[in-house]
Amino acid sequence: MEAIGLIFPGQGTQAVGMGRSLTVHYETAAKLFREAGDILGDDLAKLCFEGPIERLTESRYCQPALFVHQFAAAKVLQELVGYNQFELAMGLSIGEITALAIAEVFDFEIGVKIVQNRGNFIQDACEKTDGGMVSILGASVDSVKKLCNLCGVEMSNINGPGQIVLSGERSKIRHATEIATEITGGKAMTLNVAGAFHSSLMEPARNRFAEFLQKVPFQAPKMKVVSNVTGEIMSDPEQIKAFLIQQIVSPVRWWDCMNTAKRAGVTAFYQCGAGKTLVNMARRMDDVFRVLPFGEYGDNIQFGL
Repeated sequence: MEAIGLIFPGQGTQAVGMGRSLTVHYETAAKLFREAGDILGDDLAKLCFEGPIERLTESRYCQPALFVHQFAAAKVLQELVGYNQFELAMGLSIGEITALAIAEVFDFEIGVKIVQNRGNFIQDACEKTDGGMVSILGASVDSVKKLCNLCGVEMSNINGPGQIVLSGERSKIRHATEIATEITGGKAMTLNVAGAFHSSLMEPARNRFAEFLQKVPFQAPKMKVVSNVTGEIMSDPEQIKAFLIQQIVSPVRWWDCMNTAKRAGVTAFYQCGAGKTLVNMARRMDDVFRVLPFGEYGDNIQFGL
């Protein structure tokens, strides 16, 4: 049987109503949403199902919401397809924490507390800085590096051929946006985000997250897990923790992550969670990748293998 992986998207995929149908049709999902609400001391299900979107978009609420929805979707999928069908897990940014939880590096309760604190730390860092992000489409990595050097901004996501995201101070991001086509030949699209994620402006969040994680026990993963920081498979618990901390200020090497999965023999994936962001990225990367989205009741789970 073909090797199958689980992938989990990042912040920006949240949507009002996410996960509702899973909780209606699968008690596993309903129980996880209830447990998360008890851990957080907040009605997470109500926020996910009813909004408002403005609150759901704030990092302090968005990150726990994405984690719980993604984890619930993966657990339902494991019940439907079989617990032993998945050989690899990885996620983009916050999705990496879901991947680690599914790989049993830590349990669900610890995962909820990790994303709760991470979300709070990042929200605080965003509110104390004036950061922004811009996506550069159709440009080479080398030309984007030149743009970064000229404008004093940083690469935050290397999502695939011709799709690189930059982070930095908002004024510098504006300058990069204005000259992007001239320098790189690509198209610049400003992103509607609250801060400069995966950049040095998130250093205060990284420091607080490192302090928090000191006392959190990590275990060796039960399946292959790929790091955003290196784009390579990681297995040592302390190394995983160090990479998870560094991820807050480092670029997400999603293109490398997908290529590592390919080298490991995994080219079929389920994207667990909201939307189809990683589905669409995979299609642009390589025709060999097949990705099915699974986040709601009725989503297709058949690859036709």
